[in-house]
Amino acid sequence: MRGKSFVLFIGLMLALLAFTARPAHAADVRTGERVVIAADEVIDDDLIVSAQFVEINGTVSGDVVATGTIVVINGAVEGSVIVAAQSVEVRGPVGGSVYAMSYSLHLGDQADIGRNVLFGGFSATTQPGSLVGRDFFMAGYQLRHDGTVGGDLNVSAGALQLNGTVGGDVTGEVSAAGSAAPPQMPLPNMPSTVMMLPSGLVIGPSARIDGEMLAQEISPAAPPTTGVLGLPLWLSERLGTLIGLLLVAIFIIALWPRALPALSDAIAHRPLPSLGWGLLIYILLFPAGILVGLVLIVGLTLLFAMVTFGQLTAAMLGLLVGLYLFALFGFLFFTYVIAWLVLGHLIGRLLFNHRNRPVGRGAQFLYVLVGVVLWQALRAVPVLGFIVAFFVGTLALGAALVYWLNRHRPATVLTPLTELGEVKS
Repeated sequence: MRGKSFVLFIGLMLALLAFTARPAHAADVRTGERVVIAADEVIDDDLIVSAQFVEINGTVSGDVVATGTIVVINGAVEGSVIVAAQSVEVRGPVGGSVYAMSYSLHLGDQADIGRNVLFGGFSATTQPGSLVGRDFFMAGYQLRHDGTVGGDLNVSAGALQLNGTVGGDVTGEVSAAGSAAPPQMPLPNMPSTVMMLPSGLVIGPSARIDGEMLAQEISPAAPPTTGVLGLPLWLSERLGTLIGLLLVAIFIIALWPRALPALSDAIAHRPLPSLGWGLLIYILLFPAGILVGLVLIVGLTLLFAMVTFGQLTAAMLGLLVGLYLFALFGFLFFTYVIAWLVLGHLIGRLLFNHRNRPVGRGAQFLYVLVGVVLWQALRAVPVLGFIVAFFVGTLALGAALVYWLNRHRPATVLTPLTELGEVKS
């Protein structure tokens, strides 16, 4: 099931890349709360639309790229349809393919898809009379197929009911009957027409499969209890994490030997400011940054569309999303990887370097090795593990900010733990 979902995801991404890689030309861009294309309206170009409610009753000679809450296509689209929404309904002819990521996808009795359908979401239905010219790829919870698929039906789902026609093979995986309960609707204002299906594979008496029936029911596998080399799973996971952290440490110490000492110094000299700033980043700045980033993506994309008349809108959107994801990955990588190295370096340095002498790369790695092993041992404790992980990430985030704010001040000497009591007295 995971393999099919991955293939579907790659397919949807390739569809988006194929659209953005096309030569720049003018496109009809429309936004608002409600966008309706009248039945007598002909758009002799691509249509890019973003609105809460999108309804296309006319004709579009190019591709349609749509985002919103509800997207309904009653008219004719000569190109392909790329859509992300909560609910998608296709009730007219589409000359190309349909690429949809949504809670529900519905192909009405007048839907005629010339090529393929790639869908990722919760529920997909095809009514009698609907036609998919080639293949249908689906990854989600349920599919009820009452229409016609000219090629293969590839499915990775919890529930599959076949009552229609498949011209090729039916392949994929379906959860065994009774092995998974239908999930609750996670989003408000979902279509009331979405009926929950019980898990399992059901082939109705009216179903017709011209190829082979290769789809099979699978039962959930029991969770593994042992890891590599027959070690207990928890020990195998901790060992894998330790090896990964040490590999990153080797890379950082080799290229930036002053990075870990600088951040560990910031914690040692200003522990309370580091903790305070770290909590502020976790609780306020990080959530605010996510929201501001999304607002900037939407705002800059719409501004770029108006300035360039839509010519490079898709390319601009792809660039902004890429930068946003890169920044998010960098934050998470620092929090869940670099933070352990910084705190590990601090513990090892306090334990072994009482005189705070400058050391080489080998000694730095020894500090990190000892410190990370100690931190990972504490993390293995069930209740304490979460607290330790939160403490490490928070302290390292604050230390990074403290170091940046005080980077031009003269360096001070690290006070070992054994001397803290004498200094206070």
